[in-house]
Amino acid sequence: MKNFSLRKRISLMVMLSLLVVWSITAVVSYRESREEINELFDTQLEQCARIILLLDLKRMQRLVDGENNGEGSVQVIREQDKELDHEQDHDQKVAALPFQVWDADGRLLLHTASAPHVSFLAGSGFDTITDENKTWRSMALWNQHKGFQVRVFEDARQRTHLAGSITWRMLMPLLIALPGLVLLIWLSIGRGLQPLQAMSAAIAARGADKLDQIELDKVPVEVQSVVTSLNDLLQRLSHSMDQERRFTADAAHELRTPLAAIQVQAEVALAAQDRQQQDQAMRGIIEGIKHTTRLSEQLLMLARLDHVKPESQQSIDLSELARRCAAVHANSALEKDIELSVNAMDAVTLRGDPVLLEVMLGNLIDNAIRYTHAQGNIDIDISKQGAQIVLSVKDDGPGLSDTDKARAADRFYRGEGNGSSGSGLGLSIVERIAQVHGAKVLLEQGLRGKGLGVSVLFFK
Repeated sequence: MKNFSLRKRISLMVMLSLLVVWSITAVVSYRESREEINELFDTQLEQCARIILLLDLKRMQRLVDGENNGEGSVQVIREQDKELDHEQDHDQKVAALPFQVWDADGRLLLHTASAPHVSFLAGSGFDTITDENKTWRSMALWNQHKGFQVRVFEDARQRTHLAGSITWRMLMPLLIALPGLVLLIWLSIGRGLQPLQAMSAAIAARGADKLDQIELDKVPVEVQSVVTSLNDLLQRLSHSMDQERRFTADAAHELRTPLAAIQVQAEVALAAQDRQQQDQAMRGIIEGIKHTTRLSEQLLMLARLDHVKPESQQSIDLSELARRCAAVHANSALEKDIELSVNAMDAVTLRGDPVLLEVMLGNLIDNAIRYTHAQGNIDIDISKQGAQIVLSVKDDGPGLSDTDKARAADRFYRGEGNGSSGSGLGLSIVERIAQVHGAKVLLEQGLRGKGLGVSVLFFK
């Protein structure tokens, strides 16, 4: 698995976001600056055109001659012209800009040497003109009374250069501060991720002997849902490990009793003086071995069921399975003179694990035989109730109290007041197999108002 740093990823995303915002700000600022500068320069260009338009051709010729003499394209009018009327003071305010003068027939009357070589353009207003790979911004005005047009020019590169300069000066401080900002972001994100590091340390400190939950008040809101799920997992693990510890302790206790009985019977058999006493001790040893073998098998079954997954399911005829299990336990029922009957519909099929279902039904029948008195009755019923298939095993034995029913599925639990040698694992196995098949186990009253009835509800 490829490792990645959350701190590096967040820092990179923030820095890229800053770069994108900076770039967008630069573009927008440049456009805004250029628009403002164009408006300002266009206003100045129009003012210059209007000032020149107020002059007559003679004065315009002097301006042209002044540029040709190296005194600028539009110079301040010479001192000797100061005796002209007061209106000529406008001439002194004209800036150095190239211009052209055209008559109404499109003939070029005057032009400064620096003016571009462009053809006559009728009309008034602003235009953008390209001449010899150079772009000019122009303003044209007509003097209807005098019958000529004045067109003033300005190099467009000045505007572009000024707009870029203004934008660069505005954004340069941010660009210079960017390394410091990146460092602050890196440190801030590291500081902000410290609670996650503390949470990681808290998780690493958990072990088999320490599964206490993580305190939510020390966890950021953004990961509280993760910690809540983790706490639920820790709680389930703790519960599962407690169950395993109890199971191990109970199993050791349950195995110790029959093994001790076998040892006692073996010692009696060795010390016996007559054949009858020795045979009786040997039968006790055999019974003890049978009991221990059954207990071991059930323990192994429970261990297997704790990790089983319903992957080997297939279509099963539950009625046929009930008849087969009843035939297997028929001899045990006959030994106690118990009537074992099967009431099943034909071809009641469901999907399940045939081995596990046979174990479940076998445990139910075995429990009923063990706890039913001699000459009793056991009924096995298979039926359909709407969308459910119901498997029930009922007897007319002593049954269970409400307290015993509440704990009947607990491992190694045996109801009080019965002398059966059961291991207390039968119903635990039944409950677990039912869970594997998505079924539900109900403990009910048995036959004729007494005994115990166990029903397993399978949902289609």
